[in-house]
Amino acid sequence: MLSKILTQGLLSAALLCSTSAEARDFIPASDKGDFQYSAPSAYPDINLDTTPIEQQIASDAATRCGTPLAAAPLDLGNAQSVMGKMVGAAANAAIGQLVGGLLGGGGGGSNKKPRMAKDPIKKKFKQKIEHPGGDARIRIGGQAYSDGLLISARVDKAAGKGTFHTMFLEQPDCRRIWPEAYAQYGLWGSWSLSVSVTKTKSTYRDGQLVDRSVSRSGWSKSGDFDLSRGFSLWDQLPGEDLRMILDADEAYLTQLRREIDTPAWQQMGYAKPVEGIRAAGGVFRLNPQEITSDTLAVVHITHVEKGRYRTVGFPLRMSPQGDGLMAFDLHPGFQTLLASE
Repeated sequence: MLSKILTQGLLSAALLCSTSAEARDFIPASDKGDFQYSAPSAYPDINLDTTPIEQQIASDAATRCGTPLAAAPLDLGNAQSVMGKMVGAAANAAIGQLVGGLLGGGGGGSNKKPRMAKDPIKKKFKQKIEHPGGDARIRIGGQAYSDGLLISARVDKAAGKGTFHTMFLEQPDCRRIWPEAYAQYGLWGSWSLSVSVTKTKSTYRDGQLVDRSVSRSGWSKSGDFDLSRGFSLWDQLPGEDLRMILDADEAYLTQLRREIDTPAWQQMGYAKPVEGIRAAGGVFRLNPQEITSDTLAVVHITHVEKGRYRTVGFPLRMSPQGDGLMAFDLHPGFQTLLASE
């Protein structure tokens, strides 16, 4: 019976469609009273509360802290879009002055070679670590002090002369510690400086200076995995479509990418994520007792290929040696992580 009704309905529709325009003009309207048509909404007019879903995914993503996932490749999107956005933001800063310390007064595309610092950690105290994928190799060492930690690294090998995207420390309780500053030790064969900014805010009362605050590129930041620091179910790379994230691993990496914000190469004053700096040190302000066996040191190197800006990461376990020196080795679970991708 149902198939008969469907068949009759389709037949009637076909006959109506084949009726000439003149015949259709004589078919009386079947609308009753003051009935009116209106355009339907593009989307249902329902406000869906995604907070419970967001909290659940954030909770699951937080369990990834202090694991090799911290060094999984980060996709930053189209390289030209990323560089244009970053360099434009620095060049258009309304209040600022060039950072003279690490750059030696350079900036704005200067051809003057930046002044380099001397690496206090000798080569013999560093470990050479190859990325399992073969895309990069670094030489890295560390030195603990009474009030902090210095991690010095050199890019021994990287496709396209990659440079530093970020360094940070991460603990299983989701505390991340970022460098207070970067020291530059050595360059690739060529470089290009951009505009790094020190922003100074001064407050005057009756002509007298009463307060002054200074913010610099690379200033220390740390804290826990937190919804308020960039976690969202939605993500959008420059020039690409908005997408929804429901996978905890991807949610963790997206939050990490957002929290990194200004990459290390730009904090050090360079215009693009290739060439430029080849050896650098990250200065971490923390109590050395906070460095435990499960504290992970993570280094991401830039990898620009076919117009795409990604990173190559190293998740490193640290172990104290004599005289405050720190040794590094690749986390044994990293190979398994890469194989599963």
